[in-house]
Amino acid sequence: MNSELRNMIFPVFCWLFVVALMPSASVAVDSPAVGESCMVVSAHPIATNLGLSVLREGGNAVDATVAVSLALAGCEPYSSGLGGGGFFVWFDPSAEQVKTLDARETAPMTAHRDMYLIDGQPDSYLSRSGPLASGVPGLVAGLWELHQKGGRLPWKDLVLSAAREIRQIPVSPMLQTRIEWKKEHFNEAARLVFLPGGKIPDLGSSLVQEHLFQTMKLIADHGPNAFYSGPVAEAIVEVSTGNNQSGISLKDLAAYKPRWRDPVHGQYHELDVYSMAPPSSGGVHLVQMLNILEPFDLSGAGFNSSKSLHWLTEAMKFAYADRSLYLGDSDFVLVPVQRLVAKTHADSLRNHIQSDRAFPEESIIGAPLVHTESNETTHLSIIDSQGMAIAATLTINLTFGSCRMAPGTGVLMNNEMDDFAAAPGTPNAFGLVGAEANSIAPGKRPLSSMTPTIVTESGKVRIVTGAPGGSKIISTTLQTIVNVVDHEMNALQAVTAPRIHHQWFPRKLYFEEYGISPGVQNVLKGMGHILQSRGPICNAQIIVVEPETGHIEGASDPRGMGMAAGF
Repeated sequence: MNSELRNMIFPVFCWLFVVALMPSASVAVDSPAVGESCMVVSAHPIATNLGLSVLREGGNAVDATVAVSLALAGCEPYSSGLGGGGFFVWFDPSAEQVKTLDARETAPMTAHRDMYLIDGQPDSYLSRSGPLASGVPGLVAGLWELHQKGGRLPWKDLVLSAAREIRQIPVSPMLQTRIEWKKEHFNEAARLVFLPGGKIPDLGSSLVQEHLFQTMKLIADHGPNAFYSGPVAEAIVEVSTGNNQSGISLKDLAAYKPRWRDPVHGQYHELDVYSMAPPSSGGVHLVQMLNILEPFDLSGAGFNSSKSLHWLTEAMKFAYADRSLYLGDSDFVLVPVQRLVAKTHADSLRNHIQSDRAFPEESIIGAPLVHTESNETTHLSIIDSQGMAIAATLTINLTFGSCRMAPGTGVLMNNEMDDFAAAPGTPNAFGLVGAEANSIAPGKRPLSSMTPTIVTESGKVRIVTGAPGGSKIISTTLQTIVNVVDHEMNALQAVTAPRIHHQWFPRKLYFEEYGISPGVQNVLKGMGHILQSRGPICNAQIIVVEPETGHIEGASDPRGMGMAAGF
C-alpha cells in the first residue's frame, strides 16, 4: 500500500473505531438503511418510526415532516421544540419545483439594536437566559403552513400521533447529560419536567411531559390559533416578561407569519443544488463553496488527502468571510445573493488559492460576529413513494434554549435573539467588528447557518441532507455532498467519514480526533494551516437515491442517536 493511500484510509478506520465506541451511537456502521419506496431519517428513533408509520398509512413527505418535527420537539427538547423555529426545503415532483419555507423566529416589536448592551458591552445573560432572550416562535405556524400547502392526512391525526409519542419518553444518555449541563439554569416550570423530585432522571426512566401533551392536543384540535392566542400565548408572554422588561407580546404572537422564499440554487457537476435562502446563510455559502471546489479534482486527489483537505479548507475560509460581511434577513437588508453564488465570484476567489500554501486569513476581508452559534439543533430528511422530499432543520438555539418554560404548557422557549449581532461596531476578541446586516430590529429574523438541502439529477431527487451544529452546519453539509458526488460514498459512509471545519476566524483548521493521519497533518502544517483536533463535528441525516435504479439509502450519523428507516 503506498503512503498516499495509507494516509487516506488510516483516519477512516480510526474514526469508525471511535464511533463504534461512542455510548450514544445506535446505528451500525456497516451499511445504510435501504428502501425501494420511502425513507425517513431523523435524530431520534421514535421520530423516525413515527414518520415511517405516517408514510405507511398513506401520508406523503409533508405529513411525515409534520409528525416527525413534532415528535422531535418532545424527544429532543434540548434541540428543537414548539418554542423554536426552523427552515424547510421541499421538492414537489408534481409541480416540478423546489420550495423553501422560512419558519425562523422573529424579534419582538420591543426589540432594538442596543437592547443587550450594558455600559456599551454585550451582556450574554440577557440574550441567552433572560426573559428577553426569545424570538417569536415559528415552528407551529410553519408546520401548519406546510401542511396546508401539501399535506394529505388530517392535521389533527398527525399532531395527535406525535403527542402520544412524546407524552412519556425514555431518558437516553444524551438527554440525561444535557439535563445535567443545564440543571442550574431551568426556571421552575422546566425544573418540574426535567428534574422530577429535584433529581436528574435515571437512564431508561420515563420523562413525563403532560403539559406539552395537552398543548399539542389543543393544537391538534384548533390549529396554530391554540398556540398564538389564548392560554398558551398568555403563558409565553408571561415567561417573556421580567425585570421590568417586556419581550414577546400577544400582538407579536398574533402577527407571526412564516415566509415562502425562493431557494438558493446552484449546479455542481451537472447536479442541481437547492438550499435555504437568507435569513439562513447556509444555502448561499454551500453553493459558493461548491462553485469554488468544482474545477478541482477532488476524486482524483482522494478522500482525506492533503490536497482535498487543503482545497476544502480554502473554500470554507473565503465563504465564511463573505458570510460575516453580507448575510442577514433579506427583508431588512440587501443581501447580494446572486453575486455571492455566481460562478464568476467563485472564480475570483479560487484565483487566490495556491496549491502548496494556505492563504492568510488576515488578508481576507470580513467582519467576524461577536458570538458563536449553538450546536443544539436537529435535522430530518424524508422522501416518499412519489419522489416528494423534504429536508428540514429545526432549533431552539442553545441547549434547552433559554431554559425557560412557559408555565403550564410544556413549551421551552428559544434563545434565538442571541443569533443577532448584539453589538455591531464593537470590536470582538480579534479586534474586528460584527456586521450591521445582522443587527437587531423589530420583526427581523436572526441570521442562521442551518442548511437543509436537496440535490436533484435530471429532475429527480439525488440527495436529501442537512445537519445541526451551529456554524459547522454549512461545512458539514458541504462534505456530505462531496462525499457522495466526488468520492462515491454510500449514505452511511458519507455521514460517518471524518470531517473538518474552518470558518475563517479563528485561524484554525479543526479536525475530528483521529480524523486526519499524522502524515497528512504534517503536510497541511507545512502549507501554513494551523490545525486543532476536537470532538465529533455535527450529526448529519442523509438520503441518497441511486439515479438509475431509484434504490434509496438512508443514514443517521453515528455521532448521534438517530435512525434511518425505509420500506
